[in-house]
Amino acid sequence: MISDNKFAIALLVQNAHKVFCYFSISPLMIKDFEDQNGQDSWKNSKPILKVFEIDNGNANEVKVVYLDAFANNWFINLDKSGIDVFVKLGRILPDDTFIPVALSNTVTTPRSEQSNDLSVYYLDVSQQESTEIDKLPTTKHSHEPSNIHREPKPYPFMEQKKKMNHIQK
Repeated sequence: MISDNKFAIALLVQNAHKVFCYFSISPLMIKDFEDQNGQDSWKNSKPILKVFEIDNGNANEVKVVYLDAFANNWFINLDKSGIDVFVKLGRILPDDTFIPVALSNTVTTPRSEQSNDLSVYYLDVSQQESTEIDKLPTTKHSHEPSNIHREPKPYPFMEQKKKMNHIQK
């Protein structure tokens, strides 16, 4: 439960084209809004989210989402993936003036397509025998072949635990 003088707004990444926004507005914030914009201005205004993309250090508005008056969260569908996004929660007054109420955190959505970076490549070594793995090229910083994931399986500490449980029974 939120206290009388606190508010919160947070963005969470759902997938490459969707973020989730949660917000909570305190009664004190509503009172401050009405003190600045007139009596019943909260009731007579409409809640909206303005969605911004950060591109090369510039914030560009990409979408306006009109909210239900009783909503405290919203899924926001995005047209692009792999972007930095934040939102401004605010109210639209009857004269179409936007009054910002809160600013969210900035999140980065993942890409929905393959990378265009051709210098990065991956090898599937899961089906190769160990002699073939030793022939793989070494990394730039090491003269030894890569021994990633070459530890014995199951992990030794788990084997000891299994033996201990068997002895105790």
